[in-house]
Amino acid sequence: MARRGRRHRRRGVSFKRRALIWATSVLGVALIAFLVMYFAMKNAVNKVAADIIWDNIYIETVDVSGMNAKKAKKALEEFVAEYQAKKIKLVAEESEAEVSLEELGFQMQDVDKLVKEAVSYGKKGSIYARYQQIKSLKDKVVKPVTIDASFEVDTETTTKVISEKFFRLEGAAINATIKRENGQFVITDGKSGVKVDLEKSAQIINEHFGNDWKYKGVETINLVTTVDEPNITKEQLQQVKDVLGTFSTTFKANNNRGKNVANATSRINGTILMPGEVMSASDSMGSRNAANGYLEAGSYLNGETVESYGGGVCQVSTTLYNAVILAELEIVERSSHSMIVDYVKPSMDAAISEGVLDLKIKNNTDAPIYIEGITKGGKLTFTVYGKESRPSNRKVSYVSETLSTTDPGKKFVSTKDPIGTYKKAVSAHMGIKAKLWKVVTENGVEVSREEFNKSSYKASPATYHVGIGSDNAEAVAIVKNAIATKNEAKIKAAIAEAQALISAETSGTPKPEEAPQQ
Repeated sequence: MARRGRRHRRRGVSFKRRALIWATSVLGVALIAFLVMYFAMKNAVNKVAADIIWDNIYIETVDVSGMNAKKAKKALEEFVAEYQAKKIKLVAEESEAEVSLEELGFQMQDVDKLVKEAVSYGKKGSIYARYQQIKSLKDKVVKPVTIDASFEVDTETTTKVISEKFFRLEGAAINATIKRENGQFVITDGKSGVKVDLEKSAQIINEHFGNDWKYKGVETINLVTTVDEPNITKEQLQQVKDVLGTFSTTFKANNNRGKNVANATSRINGTILMPGEVMSASDSMGSRNAANGYLEAGSYLNGETVESYGGGVCQVSTTLYNAVILAELEIVERSSHSMIVDYVKPSMDAAISEGVLDLKIKNNTDAPIYIEGITKGGKLTFTVYGKESRPSNRKVSYVSETLSTTDPGKKFVSTKDPIGTYKKAVSAHMGIKAKLWKVVTENGVEVSREEFNKSSYKASPATYHVGIGSDNAEAVAIVKNAIATKNEAKIKAAIAEAQALISAETSGTPKPEEAPQQ
């Protein structure tokens, strides 16, 4: 019995051992099979380099198979360039325009991101997942992998194109106008119309090139239009009835300077300033050049008088300035001249220099302002019209106060004129520091006096030309030496001495020191 038990135990042990061996063999075979399959899949998914796109991959309709990122990006840029040459039709009411996509700033969105997605396809995730992606690319039944792109247009560029193509729609708004004829205002009514809503139209165009857009030939996009109301209405202009301020200066009308004054005045005449608007006198006059009818005349430059186109227009800005401050409009910008002028008192001037100095005026009233400028018979007048809202018993005036003066002196310059020539070439300008007071009275009684501006003017000496032209070297030296002293009395005495010397030489009379002794 004992031996039979032992045999049964040996048989059991043998069976378990065989089962274990069998199981181990199966697992070993499975592991080997798995490893073979794993390395086969690994080799398959790594067959293409990390920076190369697998075959059968498209971005939009561009086949980027086998390309690296740089080549794929270039291919997309060429694709976009082809699209940019294509055209669409923009329509606004009865107006239409055909434009290229390039004109609208057409581009593919996120090109680098799209290329990166194409390059990374089949190269992320587990070996098995990547293998399934690669296997699908090689399956002829499966369609190519297509990465969809989105397109956009540049909003700023599109807005500009719309503005240029539809700048004048049929029936666009027309502002009411006002002009002064024979002492009366003549007003023409405005008219409403239609205009393109640039912002909304640009948005619609951008939305048109959304994710699902494909070019199907010349397409039509309807722009957004709105009712365009006049900025200036007849009702607004009918408020312009009252004289708010007027001022006049005189000038010589028949020379170049006078013609420049008349030209600049005519360009400002009829200016309308709506509430809150700012006017630039320099811009209103236009560039001071021959093309705009300006002539060369005297003007100030760095404390000297020089000839320049538009010389004299500062008198126009100065006269306007005084009319405007009487109307009590806001002065945004004003500068005094470098040297004193003779057509207004100190601190009452307003210099302009194209691109450097300007007179800028803001309409700080609730009604439109009309500026009238007239030149007639050597008289320049500016009148500011609007709606009077100041009390009738209130008056405003401006008082100039000279704070200090500087004697300009005299300057003597030698010329090739004959000895004996002595003439004033440039007048002196007194150096002055001044202040302008704004004085308000009510019923003739002063109620306030406020400092309105301060001005400083350079002293500029009178320039005299002294002739030194002569063949007599001694006479020339006498006058030159006197000029060097900058003393007028010595210069005049030297001129007399030199003239006597030249006269004696001409007549043959001996020099005083060579006369025979008695």
